[in-house]
Amino acid sequence: MKNRNRNFNNSRHYIWIFLKYLFLIGILSSIVLLLLLGSSYQDFKSATRDGLNAKTALISALSATKTQNWSQAAQKAQEAEIDFSQAEKTLQKSRSNFTVKHLKIINSQVKDLDSLFSSGEILSHSLRALIPLAQNLDQIRSLSNQDNFQDLSTANKDNFLKTISSLGPELKNLKISLDLANSQLATIHHFGILWPLYQQIQDIRTKLTASSQLITNFSPLIKLLPAFSGTPETSRFLIILQNNDELRPSGGFIGVDAILEIKNGAIISLKTDDSYHLDMLASQSPKWNLKPPIILEKYLRVKKWYLRDANWSPDWPQSARKVVEIYNGESKALNKPTSYFTGIIAITPNLIADLIKFVGPLQVQGTTYQANDFQQLLQYNVEVAYKKQHISSWDRKEVVNNLMNELKLRLYQVPLKNWGNLLNIVEKNIVEKNIQIYFFNPNWENLAQKLQATGEIIKTNHDFLMVVDANLAAFKSDAVMKKDMTYTVLNKNGKIQANLQLNYQHQGKFNWRTTRYRSYTRIYVPLGSHLLSITGLQTNIANISTENNLTLGKTVFGFFFIVEPGNSRQIIIKYSLPKIIKQEIQDKDYQLLVEKQAGRRVNSLIVNLQFEPQENQHWSTTLNKNQVFKLNASP
Repeated sequence: MKNRNRNFNNSRHYIWIFLKYLFLIGILSSIVLLLLLGSSYQDFKSATRDGLNAKTALISALSATKTQNWSQAAQKAQEAEIDFSQAEKTLQKSRSNFTVKHLKIINSQVKDLDSLFSSGEILSHSLRALIPLAQNLDQIRSLSNQDNFQDLSTANKDNFLKTISSLGPELKNLKISLDLANSQLATIHHFGILWPLYQQIQDIRTKLTASSQLITNFSPLIKLLPAFSGTPETSRFLIILQNNDELRPSGGFIGVDAILEIKNGAIISLKTDDSYHLDMLASQSPKWNLKPPIILEKYLRVKKWYLRDANWSPDWPQSARKVVEIYNGESKALNKPTSYFTGIIAITPNLIADLIKFVGPLQVQGTTYQANDFQQLLQYNVEVAYKKQHISSWDRKEVVNNLMNELKLRLYQVPLKNWGNLLNIVEKNIVEKNIQIYFFNPNWENLAQKLQATGEIIKTNHDFLMVVDANLAAFKSDAVMKKDMTYTVLNKNGKIQANLQLNYQHQGKFNWRTTRYRSYTRIYVPLGSHLLSITGLQTNIANISTENNLTLGKTVFGFFFIVEPGNSRQIIIKYSLPKIIKQEIQDKDYQLLVEKQAGRRVNSLIVNLQFEPQENQHWSTTLNKNQVFKLNASP
């Protein structure tokens, strides 16, 4: 035992001696390194001091913008830019030092600092460039002593719109700067002199990426401002209100249309109309004889194609053009003037609900409409309550006009400072396809496409799926239908097969609003796919069809089915996918786009990939927007 203790004490003694000399070697090495660095050490200290000063100034500039203290913001942004620039210059001087130049570990730390300072200078310069534009917008509001756009004078409205329009080039430059700053920060090493700040730097990179994407998303919107604001020419839009409780291919039944006229940012006219007003008169005219699609003729028993049924294509550009063709065709048949429209805008009730949630409940004709009940309440008023109120069936939808105009007034009262929140609502509803826009001007249509607001069926060389329901004479039964989708792709003896399972559960009953669900459903899949089987349909009424739609670049399977209230139906469609998809799977490059039908509520979407045992993948999600699935990735 004594020997063991003696050995332990000896070992501890030698360890302390080793550590002591190691510490002395470290001190001597540091002294030697400082001597080798010479004046460069002072340069490092000076550059760091300037960098910290620049950071403080930049934070002060950002704080000043929040309180609209534009002069202080500009001054601090300039100070930050100067200090960051000085830090860079000082750091550059140190690079001529032999040790910095040839000792890799020191050189990499200098590069990291340089990247950080360079990013700071870029961001400071960008902020300084944007401050005058923000100041101009703020001055327009403050000089007029008004807090919302509606109450601005005509001159101030014009100035406001011109300032917004001029943001295009500045935002383009800002995006370039943000991307450049982000790329500079990306070069900073995880373990190094900036290691304590590494997570903060990554957070900044995340915010820069998000800001850059935001500019990408909204730059087309700024370029479209002349169209949306009626500057310099008056803009005229045909608005289609699609009721997705009675789902149709491009979003919902067209029960109401509206004409919106805008001049210099002001709505000079907004008038809604019951779509049946035009259709009923056209039905009696021998001059209107446009033949409807066979499916509409068969299941709706109509001999003419009417405005209310014009949106038969799930591709909004196609439906929009058909809407205008029928609108003007019916008008011409009735000896009414035809109309030129800047664009056609389709909206679903989801957008209106989000806007009501934003501005607050609307009081119209003694009724309070809130975000969570307005759709059902409005339907009740135009389908049932109007009779008790002694309103004629011809005028029963006049309440929609009053509701839209009340919403317009409330939106005009939104403070300018809250416009960002309003734009977020618009962006959300574009993504969810509650807003779809078609412009006749090809340049504007291209810009709307960049906004992903055109609602077209997307062309892709990858796997594709879109389920399109069309409620045909089933009242508002989509409101009570629970819909689930499961899509499975599997390798069966070297052939790639897709199995699509659709579940429909009718949670309603027979009443004024809902009845048995009757849908002609179309499945859009990659061009060249071959139908193998469909099960779960009533064979005597299924009316199964297959079509290669070359215009849209899809193969389409169609069928008709009925679901009684309280019942459910499971439909399974099996088909083989084209060789190009098989090649993608072999190349480990498989990708699936599931496109949302506008207005269609999907309770759940499950995707299963079963290529090989080691390549199986499963997702469970929703379909409130288009979803992309990639092998070994999340949607």
